[in-house]
Amino acid sequence: IFPTAQVTFTGPTAARTITLPDSSFTIAIPNTAIWVGAAEMIPSTTNGAGVNSSETTTNKVNYDTLDFDATTSESAQFTKVMPSNYNGGTVTATFYWTLDSLGGGGTVIYTLAGEAFADNGTIDTDFGTAVGATDTAQTASAVHISPATAAVTIAGTPTASKLVQFKVARDVSDTFTTDARLIGVLITYTPQ
Repeated sequence: IFPTAQVTFTGPTAARTITLPDSSFTIAIPNTAIWVGAAEMIPSTTNGAGVNSSETTTNKVNYDTLDFDATTSESAQFTKVMPSNYNGGTVTATFYWTLDSLGGGGTVIYTLAGEAFADNGTIDTDFGTAVGATDTAQTASAVHISPATAAVTIAGTPTASKLVQFKVARDVSDTFTTDARLIGVLITYTPQ
């Protein structure tokens, strides 16, 4: 039998006791995420993605998308104040998207870049390096969920509670030949 230590937490209705090993150990804190739907994004003024609202035929499901062209590099942007528990490190992005027509099939590449602003910081600042995720077009009018990107480094000095401008784009070197319709992006970060 190993030595143990007890920790008691007092809740609103009763105290709870947890028995722990009497030695050092690490508690893993899971990553957390920020959801940003297409309706929260602004198409870029230069080569902006198309704005679209759709309703399904049978069950009348309504959803917004930003439609990214297959041949012209288009983008959209959104601003977030990073959560108070954000550790200031890299983030990853997972893209949720759909398509009207499978066409010839192929893959879609969405990218994410970001820049952080300090108090009195200049807005006209370059984004960090865009990092992409490649996903295969599967079925028309179905939700597609990309793999997560590799680590995205936000330009500037990102910290908790700091304003960050993000840019989502489609890399037109992908092989899908029609519009890719972005539903939203899930940004995952590591908490403090």
